[in-house]
Amino acid sequence: SVNGDNATALLGCADVDGALVGGASLTADKFVPIIAAAATL
Repeated sequence: SVNGDNATALLGCADVDGALVGGASLTADKFVPIIAAAATL
């Protein structure tokens, strides 16, 4: 599952079109960094 620490690396991989957020989606403090990482790609 993706988190704020690995979101940029995972989403930046060739042929990766998304990610499974899982438990990080339950709190804004954990979810916002994932969205921010995705927005930079």
